[in-house]
Amino acid sequence: MSKPPVKERQTDELPPAGSMEVQEQVRTRRGRRSEESRRRRPKATYDLPLSMIEAIERVADKESIPRSDVVAWAVAIVLNGYDAGQVDWTPHKRPAKSLRWTHKLELPGRWGQGE
Repeated sequence: MSKPPVKERQTDELPPAGSMEVQEQVRTRRGRRSEESRRRRPKATYDLPLSMIEAIERVADKESIPRSDVVAWAVAIVLNGYDAGQVDWTPHKRPAKSLRWTHKLELPGRWGQGE
């Protein structure tokens, strides 16, 4: 069962609510709001080993903070170290089986255990 159409306010200056012009204005407004939302909160998805995802959840639950904050904090520490010249990935680089990347990083310690 479909919902009844949303009623648009009509004034003398606006075309009738069901007109193509009003429908296009509504679509444009929705699209603009959607774009603004994407720009305001950019998101990204990354592949992580299951053990790492579980550890992130464990820390987030224990500290009562969002998982994304745990990950953002960890990434910030690595990026700060990288920018300061304190991170050397050379010993962890392995040849990639990809046309896009020449290397893949082997994760350190327990995180590098094959998953």
